[in-house]
Amino acid sequence: MEKKRKVRRKSFAAREDLLDGMNEIAKQGGLSLYRFLNEVLELTLRANELGVNLGNLVDSRELLKDAMECGFTLGLESLWYEMAELAYAKEKNKALRSWFDAGVWFAKRYVSGESADPFEAFKKDLKEFTWNVPDLELNEGAETVSVRVVSPRFTEAYTFLFLSFLEGALETFGYKIDSKEISRGIIRLEAVRN
Repeated sequence: MEKKRKVRRKSFAAREDLLDGMNEIAKQGGLSLYRFLNEVLELTLRANELGVNLGNLVDSRELLKDAMECGFTLGLESLWYEMAELAYAKEKNKALRSWFDAGVWFAKRYVSGESADPFEAFKKDLKEFTWNVPDLELNEGAETVSVRVVSPRFTEAYTFLFLSFLEGALETFGYKIDSKEISRGIIRLEAVRN
């Protein structure tokens, strides 16, 4: 017969608003606050043993949620490049236009949104949502924007399609491309305000 171990309890102080919120979550799950908090503490210890930072974990989940709400979807990178190659080879102008329009649509979310700094919000999300771009810099000056993209895995077609996306987004923010340098996997743009 298994012996029940005696569990000692220890009190700790927490902000009242946090405990009230935790109590609400516990009730929704049909748990007592005691049981719920112990489950939270156990999960925190497990995460720590695995080397997982709970703040980073929540941030990652929030990033995925934001990306889904923005219309992004997860897919195999190699398949994405292959489909881009096929579209570009078959209907180059149509494919470029589609990517340009996608850039316009994506940027409009920020231009017409409630962000205090729409370009900064756009830049942040673009950097976070484009996992296949290890080096992406967008720098906005008073009347200019410079863009640098370096991704060794980009195909030539994908490079030109992504360029078209960026051009659509920058145009939506009121910029006109002044100069550009493009080669497979590398994009450099300078844009000036219209």
